[in-house]
Formats: sequence, structure tokens, C-alpha cells
Amino acid sequence: MKNFKAYFRTVTGGNLPRVVVFLLVALLAGGVAMVLAEGGRGTFGSFFASVWWALVTMTTVGYGDMVPVTTTGRIIASIIIIVGVILVSMFTAAISSIFVAAKIREGKGLQQVKYRNHIILCGWCHITRQYLESLAGVLRRKSPQVVLVADIPGSVTEDLIPEFASLELKYVRGDWTQEAILKRAGVKSARTVVILPDETQSDPTKMDEKTILATLTIKALNPKVRLLVHIMHRDNKVFLQRANADEIFISDELAGYLLAVHSVAAGVPQVVREMLSAEADNRLRNLPIPSEFVDKTFAELSENFFKKGLILIGLAREEDPLEAADILTADTSALDAFIRRKFEEAGMDAAERSRLRARLNPDRDTIIGRKDQAVVIGGGSSAND
Repeated sequence: MKNFKAYFRTVTGGNLPRVVVFLLVALLAGGVAMVLAEGGRGTFGSFFASVWWALVTMTTVGYGDMVPVTTTGRIIASIIIIVGVILVSMFTAAISSIFVAAKIREGKGLQQVKYRNHIILCGWCHITRQYLESLAGVLRRKSPQVVLVADIPGSVTEDLIPEFASLELKYVRGDWTQEAILKRAGVKSARTVVILPDETQSDPTKMDEKTILATLTIKALNPKVRLLVHIMHRDNKVFLQRANADEIFISDELAGYLLAVHSVAAGVPQVVREMLSAEADNRLRNLPIPSEFVDKTFAELSENFFKKGLILIGLAREEDPLEAADILTADTSALDAFIRRKFEEAGMDAAERSRLRARLNPDRDTIIGRKDQAVVIGGGSSAND
């Protein structure tokens, strides 16, 4: 239904309504003229029949079942044929131009995106293509919708969009710190936004500044969206925390550690690389926990996954937000007022947002909760991607 409305708005744009009106006027006028010219002779005895003949004639179908016999009728028929050919040609041209224009606007990143619950990827850098490839590999059996927001020429995305057809990739061109551009990408209905460093910046030191500004703008437009950001400098992490970024990734954060481990413990980096590869069968996965294992132990759940060829290494849970009511009393004391004010100053509005907490290799007796999810390794085709 929503797609039908979108198509209806598309085809009713431009000059199409005017052409349709001219067609209807010519159709009705031709029908009336033929009734008067033929004087009710033969098959032109009714207005409906004459309008039917005018429609068939204007569209150049011409069944031949109705033919004017008077000179005046034939002159009118000639005029109707010429006018019909012109108006029908204008009608088809108007429809074609509307869709061609929409396709051109979409290719240039100027079209409004109608997705819901989609992923928005902001920024163009050396890992943008890698991110898209990994996303397509991780979600092989799903069909996520992705919108790329970047200030790059449309020629770059001409090959990118067909390459990632499985992601239903759309392109929005512009500065993702601007509200109008983010709204065009559908930020208010998105489920996740990913911000990458903007390598098109002439000054590399300003990459993180743009990321911070974009974070503030996105959270203002959609406070509930899950926001993942990639920054270049560790010193800027505190600013993104204050801006309510959900996850913060620092460039080359693990490079030093992996090099060090590689120097003294050969094999560990290779294992880590395979676990993080989107193409590998033995990679990290996040899977839902069967309902029958809620309130059972980690050991029991681990044994169940092991039978399926999966190794359970941890649990992940979306923590409930901390609300001011959890720590405030019923009295309106000065201390309560101070705490509430500090919540508001921190931008929490008396409630901290939800946090995803991961527990690696918990105790075997750990009880599985209803909100827990399983973090596993391996599975290949046996796992539900």
C-alpha cells in the first residue's frame, strides 16, 4: 500500500494531470461532436457509443465497427485522430519523463528514501566498501536495506549499487551533519546509523569533529536509533560518549595488540582474523537463545549449541536504562532535586539509554535470562544467519 502511494505521488507529478485533463476534454468533446454531426444515424445514436468511438480512434486502435458517413463527421473524425495522436504521445512521454527523472534523481542521491527499520551508513573512506561486503556476508540469508550517505560523485555509486543489490543499497548525496540530508535518508525511521571517518575532508584532523557534530544531529532527530561511530583519535572518545553514541570504534585500536601477540604467540592473530571474517564459516555469530533454555545454566546451553557444531563463548544483553526514579525518593528534598538536575545536565532526561553488555566465558552456573543472546563461533550452514 505504501509503495502504491509512492508510485501515485510520482506519476501525478509534473505535467501529467494537465495532459489527462486535455485527453478527457477532447474525448468528451469528440463524442458530443460526432452525435451532432451524424444526427443519430447508425451506431452513433447515443452519446456513450460516440465517446467509445472517440476513445478507440484517439488511441489509434480503430476497430472499424463504427464509421462516420457524413462529410462533417469525417472532418471531425480527422481532427480527433490528429488531436488523439498528439495527446496520447504527450501522455506516454509525460509518464516516461517522470520515472526517468526520478531514476536520475535517485542516481544522483537526491531522491527521498522510503525505507523503514534500515541501516544508514554515513561517510566515504577506505573501509566503506569493506563494511558493505562484510554486512552482505554476515547477513547472507537476510535482506537488510542500506542507505549510503556521502558527498561523492554519482559515478562512484553507479557500480556500487548493482554490486550490493542484496542490500537494496540506496544513495543520498550530501553532508550528513545537515538535518535535511539525514531526513532524506530516513533517519527518523532507521534502526541503526553507522558513521565512518570522512576522508573527503581536506583537513584530516577535522574528521572526528564532523563525526561528533553528526552524532549530535542524529541523536536529536532520532534519540532511539542505535548509533555506531568510527573515530581516528582516542582523545575524542569522551565527546562521543557525551553525545550518546552507543558504540565507539577507534581506528587501529587492536593493531598494536595483534602485532604483539603475533610476535610471541603465532597462530592467535590468524584465529582472530578468521573469527572476524564475514566469509569464514567459523566466525563470530549472535544467535537468539531457545526459549526452553531460559532460566537454565550456561553449561546446559553450551552443550546444546555444541551438538549443533557451535561453540558458545559468551552472552550479550541489552541492559535496562537507569531511570531517575530508581534512585530518587518520594520526597522532594534538595538532594533529589540535585540528582535530577544532574541527569538533565548530562542529557539523559532522567533516564540513561539502554546499553548492550557482553559477558565473555561466564561461569558455568550462570543463569540464562530472557533478554540474553548467545555469542557463538562456527556453525557454517548449520547456523541461522
